[in-house]
Amino acid sequence: MHRILLAFAVLLLTACDTTPIRPMQSREDTRHLTPEEQRLWHSAAELDEQLEKADYLYEDAELQAYLETVMRKLYPEYAGAIHVRIVDSPGLNAFALPNGSIYINTGMLSRLENEAQVATVLAHEGVHFTNKHSWKQRRSIKHSTAFATGFGMVTGIPAIGDLISLSSIYGYSKDLEREADAEGFHRLQAAGYDVSQAPVTFEFLLAEVEALDIDEPYFFSTHPALEERINNFNELVRQYGATNGYKGTEAYRLHVDSLQLELLADYLELSQHESVLLILERQDAFVRYPPSAWYYLGEAYQLRNEEGDTERAFNAYQTATRLSPEFAPSYRALGLYYMKQNEPALADHYFSQYLELQPDATDRDYIEYYRKSLESRR
Repeated sequence: MHRILLAFAVLLLTACDTTPIRPMQSREDTRHLTPEEQRLWHSAAELDEQLEKADYLYEDAELQAYLETVMRKLYPEYAGAIHVRIVDSPGLNAFALPNGSIYINTGMLSRLENEAQVATVLAHEGVHFTNKHSWKQRRSIKHSTAFATGFGMVTGIPAIGDLISLSSIYGYSKDLEREADAEGFHRLQAAGYDVSQAPVTFEFLLAEVEALDIDEPYFFSTHPALEERINNFNELVRQYGATNGYKGTEAYRLHVDSLQLELLADYLELSQHESVLLILERQDAFVRYPPSAWYYLGEAYQLRNEEGDTERAFNAYQTATRLSPEFAPSYRALGLYYMKQNEPALADHYFSQYLELQPDATDRDYIEYYRKSLESRR
C-alpha cells in the first residue's frame, strides 16, 4: 500500500508542466486524457483497489447508492464517471482522487444533518475532479514541504488516517479550495438544494473541532480556515442563494440512522466518550439521532465518571427503554446499575428482559452467572 501511495505522489511530481490544464465539461472529456493524465488515473485506480482489498471501506449498498444519486443530481453530465465510496473511519474527512473516486468517511456522514449538507461536501469534492485540481496542484508542490510531510506519512506506520489522506500528500492551495467552494455552491443551487445549509455544514464541524480541542481533520487541513469558509458561504448565500430549496432531512435520516449508532458504539469502544457527549448533549441531538441513542449517552456518562454521571447514566438508560423498548442493551445496562446498587430483584428483572429481547447475546453466560449470584442476595 505504501508503495502505491508513494508512486502516486512521485507521479504528481514528475509529470510534464507545459500542457495547459482545462477543466472538463462532461463525461466525454474523461475519454480524452493526455498520457500523463492516464498514468495518474491508473495510479488512482490502483489506490481504489488497494483500499478495497485492505477492508477500509464501509459496505452498505443502499447508502452508497443513495450518495451516488446525490452526486448525479449535482453532476448529471458526469453520470457514470464519478463514484462515491465510503471509508469506515470516525474521522471528519472527505477527499477526491483524480479519476473521479470521491471518498467520504462514516464519521463525516454521521455528523451531517440532511441531504443538502452532504451534497455540500460532495459538490466541493466533485469540483476537485472536474477542474483537475490534483493535476494543477502538483505543479506547485515540487519544492514544497507538503510533499516531504506526505512522504514521511506514507513511509511511516500504516494507520488508516495515513491511507485515506492522499489529498493531504499534495494539499490543495487556498485558491483551488475557494474555487471548489464557489463552484460547488452553484452546483448545489442548480440541483435545487437549500444552499443555506452550506455554511451550517461547516459551523457544526467547527463547533466539534473547537469543543474537542483537536487539530483540524484532513478535510480541512489544507483548506482555508473554517471561519473563513463559513463567512464565504454566508456571502454566497447572501448574493445568490434562495434558501427554500430541498433539505432532505427525512431521506438522509432513513439512510444514516443505523450508521450513526454504529459510530457511537465505535467511539465508546475507543473510549472517546467526549465525542459521544458532544454529539448527544446538543439540544437538537435526538431530532437527528434515533431514541436508542439514549443508551449510548448513558454509556458515555459511565465512561466519563464525573460527579453526578451515575445518575445521568441511569436516567439515560431509563429514557432509552421508554422510547426504544425493543433495544436490548439498555436493559442490560439497567441490570448492571441495580446490581451495583444492591437491588437484586430489579437487577434480575432487567437482566431477564435483556435476554428475552436478545436470546443469542454473546454475553449470555455472563448474564446468567450474574442472575445466579443475585439469588443469594435476595
